[in-house]
Amino acid sequence: MSKSHSEWSPITRIMHWGLAVTISAQLLSGLFVSDPHTRLYFYFHEYDGLAASFFILAFWMWVYANQEGGLLFPWNAEGMAAVRADFRALMRKKTLPPGGQTVGLASFGHGLGLLAVTMMGITGIWIFFIIPGGHGAQTGSTDFRAYMDATALHTFFSYATWVYWVGHIGFALAHEIEGAPILRGIFWRPAKR
Repeated sequence: MSKSHSEWSPITRIMHWGLAVTISAQLLSGLFVSDPHTRLYFYFHEYDGLAASFFILAFWMWVYANQEGGLLFPWNAEGMAAVRADFRALMRKKTLPPGGQTVGLASFGHGLGLLAVTMMGITGIWIFFIIPGGHGAQTGSTDFRAYMDATALHTFFSYATWVYWVGHIGFALAHEIEGAPILRGIFWRPAKR
């Protein structure tokens, strides 16, 4: 078993728990917010969105502090070569890309997921401040056009986040089935050697 599969710092685990819980709650509560009879879900969605935004910001600070930008965004020639190699192995040989802290398809996917949830958080906060009718932070907003534009962007990034969420969970489960303790390593403690 490789180190990249099972060892995560306690802070990374806390961040992952926070993101997993708040983003999952955002996606699920977002399914109900458009119905006027489910106002309670909307209020939950708003305040959970603020909590999710806190974890997203904290995660970006953690990435910066640990200089992991190149891991999550391997957008140079060497990094993209690793991404392509992992993708070819997945398509041709049906070999899962290595998980954990390695540059390749998994880290590239994590980076795209982080961008999607970040944009969902930014547009959600934008909506919170300008929502017509006044439940958000700015209760007197009447700019319905800005609200509709923000809502359209928020919806687009929520779809991108759904794709990431399903893929992320799917690949983690596939790694677990193959014996790599990805879920156990990120949510609990590393496996004993």
